[in-house]
Formats: sequence, structure tokens, C-alpha cells
Amino acid sequence: MTAFTIMKMSTQEESLLPKLAVEAFRNAFKEASESSTVVYAKGHQLLKQHPTGETEVIKDISGAYTVIEASRALLKRKKKQAVV
Repeated sequence: MTAFTIMKMSTQEESLLPKLAVEAFRNAFKEASESSTVVYAKGHQLLKQHPTGETEVIKDISGAYTVIEASRALLKRKKKQAVV
């Protein structure tokens, strides 16, 4: 079970959260890649990086990406009817 702690923060502190999350992810990736082999996707390729820094291409995954065309349909909410 997960417990969440409610933290009060200012709007300035709240605006820094995305930057802190990116920095935390970079640090975690760096630490993981220095201690063991890491597999990740970059530039439509699946890469394996060894702790020595050597990187090898495992597979080209460009076929897995699909282009989603934007639809211009407007979505409307249904009107709520009052129950008498």
C-alpha cells in the first residue's frame, strides 16, 4: 500500500518540480549505467549500454512508431437534465 504525504509548497517550488524530476531521472540513469548494463530507446533504435561506456544497437524500432493524424472533430458535452 502506498501512502502519500501532503506537502505544502509555494508556486515557485511547484514550478521547479518538472526540472527536479528530469534531473533526478538523469542522475538515476547515470548511476544505473555506471553499475550495470542498461537498455534504452533513442533515435528509433533500441540501444544497450555497458558499464564500460560501450554502446551497441540491438534493434531498429522505427517500424514501431506510428503517425497519428489529428482529428478536427469537436467534442461536446451532453446537457444534464434536471430530475424533478
